[in-house]
Formats: sequence, structure tokens, C-alpha cells
Amino acid sequence: MISITGVPGSGKTYLSSRLREKGFHVTGLNEVAREHGCITYDIIDIECLKSVIASLNPQIAEAHYSHLLPCNAVIMVEASENVLRERLRHRGYSDFKIEENIAALLSDSIFYEALDRLPRNRIMIVNTSNDINADDMKNISEFINRFIMG
Repeated sequence: MISITGVPGSGKTYLSSRLREKGFHVTGLNEVAREHGCITYDIIDIECLKSVIASLNPQIAEAHYSHLLPCNAVIMVEASENVLRERLRHRGYSDFKIEENIAALLSDSIFYEALDRLPRNRIMIVNTSNDINADDMKNISEFINRFIMG
């Protein structure tokens, strides 16, 4: 499985939709967690989700915690602090939640969590501050195919 991860507002869902347009099968883990009872009060039970995805065997899985699950590679999506702040405000996030997510972005906590599980050459960082262009999509597709095909 390939993980698409990043803080809320970073562009995970957008990248996932672009990948679906290219024919990739991307599973949104938030829906899976809800359907299988792996979420309580917005807290994800990673162990529960591990057993669920073992039977689903998704090609690509998207969620801000997907890098914590067994995966072959990680695509970490990020945006600049200003862009992220604007996106989260637009979504109605409280100032506290915005600052919490900005702190996670600036500390690179997701990157280091992924690095604890995988070597650096299996982690791709995609910046969505200025959209995702055709060259970006080509590079992302090649990265995915490297781990899906071989």
C-alpha cells in the first residue's frame, strides 16, 4: 500500500482526486474507519484499521494518519504555512486547530513518523501551495508505479 498523508488542508484529497483521474485506485481511510467502527470521537483506532486494511488490501490509502499503517511508500502532501492557514480558515477551523496543524507542519512530525517506518527513498514530498502541475503528476505517478509494479 502507498500512503498519501499530510496535515489537514495540505491537499491530500485533491491529490487523490487527480490520481483517480489517472486511473489509480485511492481509498479514503476516514470513510473506511467510520464504516468499520475504527473511529470514536474523532480518534482513529490504528490497530482496528490495520486489521481492516489487511483484508481490503488498498493500492493507495489517503488520510492524515495513513503513514502510521503498514505501507511500502509514503507521499507526504504539504503546503506553505500561509496557504495552509487560508485553507483551514476557509474550512471553518478554530484558531487553536489552525495553530495546532501549522505546528505539525513546521515540526515535520509526519515526515519523521514516516521516516521511523521507511527509508527516505520511499518518502516523496509534494507541495500543493501552487497546485499540482503535469510534471508533478508525472513524477508522482512514476513514484507510485515503482512501488505498485515492482
